[in-house]
Amino acid sequence: MKVKHLKTKTTIELTPEETNQWIETINTFDKIVDNTVEMSDMYLSDLGKLQTTRWKLTQLFGLSYNRSEYKYTKDKA
Repeated sequence: MKVKHLKTKTTIELTPEETNQWIETINTFDKIVDNTVEMSDMYLSDLGKLQTTRWKLTQLFGLSYNRSEYKYTKDKA
């Protein structure tokens, strides 16, 4: 992973393998959040923060939820 800090933005460059690792991590994160929702064993405010973080990560990495595969995948440009 290469991080470039410019004056108006920061750029993160990932290899294809690193990108796939992040996608895997987000999918794991997604399952944990969904299981916690089903068990109702967490403060709702904390759960909301986790869901917001999940959304921010998927936006950051350009991912969309694939309903047929039940996981996030790269957006097709």
